[in-house]
Amino acid sequence: MTKTRVGYLAAVEKYREASTVADLIGGTEGALRRADADQSFGACLMYGGNMAAAARAVCSSLRAARASGRIPYLVKTLCTCGDVARRAPEEMVKAERESRKQERLSGPPLSYSGLDISQAGRVRLPTTPAGLSRLSLAYNEAAVATCDAALAAVGGRDSPAAADERHVPSLQLEADARGSVGHSLHKLGELERSFELLRQAVALMRRAVRTITHADDPLSTKQSLAGCLCNLGIAQNACSNGAGGEACLREALELGEEIDDVGVKHHALRHLANMSGRPDLPVGPTEAAAFRSRLNALYARAGRNPDTSFTICLESVEQPGGGSEKFDIGDGGRGFDGYTKSAVFVLECGHPFHRGCLSTWWLTQSVGACPLCKHV
Repeated sequence: MTKTRVGYLAAVEKYREASTVADLIGGTEGALRRADADQSFGACLMYGGNMAAAARAVCSSLRAARASGRIPYLVKTLCTCGDVARRAPEEMVKAERESRKQERLSGPPLSYSGLDISQAGRVRLPTTPAGLSRLSLAYNEAAVATCDAALAAVGGRDSPAAADERHVPSLQLEADARGSVGHSLHKLGELERSFELLRQAVALMRRAVRTITHADDPLSTKQSLAGCLCNLGIAQNACSNGAGGEACLREALELGEEIDDVGVKHHALRHLANMSGRPDLPVGPTEAAAFRSRLNALYARAGRNPDTSFTICLESVEQPGGGSEKFDIGDGGRGFDGYTKSAVFVLECGHPFHRGCLSTWWLTQSVGACPLCKHV
């Protein structure tokens, strides 16, 4: 058994024990501990791939957070519910239906993205593909609305009462919530609204970084800022603001280097490498190749060995084929129009392809899947 697997099992057992202790304590304090433990438990199970158990855990956390009346716990749990719903919406719906049979609380409707995720509305959870695709967004929008309502109730963000965390979430929690909404909207193609929410998230996270104290976790805050910057850069690029997107991604990469976060560096490098081959994007072919080289070094550090040749046309990275002429073909909405055929696109799995080859491949094969490893 690997060290990673042992660590995962230890974390699962730790959070399970914390939930048991919370039940023994009872009352508001017990609800707070249960909300915190089950939220962490659900996140751990999610990253371990046990989505059904993760959904049950975060629904339990949501019940406890509502019972506690503490806004920060509710916001954090709603965001985690959104994460689980994005990865496994069907499992989340099943867990919500089970949870609503147990919850005794009732309250005003929580209707976001056309979905009612309140106690009273749980029988109207989504069943269609379109509804399921917006379930994650609904949870995240509920988290943002909770932040807004809490701030309005105490007179705004800079009022003295806003420092009371029993009623108002921290800057980082609110920034995470707004960033999650922006990320979800970008995935759904609502680019302008996505850009605005991500811009708000970055501004809040910058403020959080400036105001952290020795008792806070500066590493976590900088990780969150880097993630927000990556998503904002991608959104700006999609909104035809390549220069602004490049600046955000470069700043995220610098933060990733500072805190040595492999995930942040991978995210930023991959998208910087992809900002080449179109006249309105600021990264040239030489610099894009340098970004890809650094990306390959990250894979090597993690024990991976991504191919150095394009598995569609079999040309090498150093000698891209396909010519320099422009192409303009149906690409399933992937936004490849206007790139040169020899431009390189690095997929999330790390495998590089010519944009022209990839676009042609997706016209006849599984759209969105990597031709080599089939990762979607």
